[in-house]
Amino acid sequence: MRFCRTIIYLVAVVVAVSVMLSSVMQSINREDDNQRRGILYVRLESVDQLFQDEFDCSAVPPVVYTRVVSLASLPVWKRKEAFVRIVLPSILIAEEEIKAERKRLVDLLERMKLGETLTRDEAAYIKGLLKKYRTESFDELLVRLNTHPPSIILGQAALESGWGVSRFFVEANNIFGIWTFKRKGGLKAINSEARLARYRDTLSAVKSYLYNINVGWAYGDFRQFRSREAEPIKLVSYLDKYSILGEQYVQRLSDVIEINNLDRYDSCRLASLSDYKEKKAGDTLLRRLLQLFD
Repeated sequence: MRFCRTIIYLVAVVVAVSVMLSSVMQSINREDDNQRRGILYVRLESVDQLFQDEFDCSAVPPVVYTRVVSLASLPVWKRKEAFVRIVLPSILIAEEEIKAERKRLVDLLERMKLGETLTRDEAAYIKGLLKKYRTESFDELLVRLNTHPPSIILGQAALESGWGVSRFFVEANNIFGIWTFKRKGGLKAINSEARLARYRDTLSAVKSYLYNINVGWAYGDFRQFRSREAEPIKLVSYLDKYSILGEQYVQRLSDVIEINNLDRYDSCRLASLSDYKEKKAGDTLLRRLLQLFD
């Protein structure tokens, strides 16, 4: 009789696990509606969402936030960690896309040097990049179509948004305090007619920042130096024109990077969306199993 009860119990557990796994996978599959190019778009409702998993620099979740929340109520150390978890994935995604564009461009230019004739689509691709990056020179295009260390971007984002407490960050996904000169749209500054840009998600904000750095006249020296130097603090010295504070801004940015050891994020890599979703499914299943045996 005891043996039969054991068998029945084991069968019940197997059925329960199967139902749970099916439920978990259905829930995750519903997120596919928000999936584009291996990215998961999420609306952040609570800071607790950011700390459901341990941070893994070698497998940063490819999550983009369509809405963020103020981090003002958090202790300073937790506010900074939460801010990094919000912004870093978008930085890595945006820079990965630029690197992919650059690689394709380099491959096409190499083929041209060898005397190969490009297809119409390939030629149009290069022409589109020249137009987008506002240059007629292939050499200058390679200088502009480039990336720089995430530590610099995180540092600038932290300075401009107060580590995720600014009104523009919370209400407009504006991580870098970027202005807009359009009369309609944007978010009006308090006690001023000036407006700051409004972005649909954190990735859009990062892309806007990177494009500004890559084509703006004020950052020409930065781009040139970036093409031969990757050390964050050395590069920062060429961002004096990013703010009216000039050299004072450079010093503040350097301090933020060094004091918070932001260069530790320069080696971080994105997890694939499939790996991330598989891990989430496993974690959710484990939590439900533990609840079952409580």
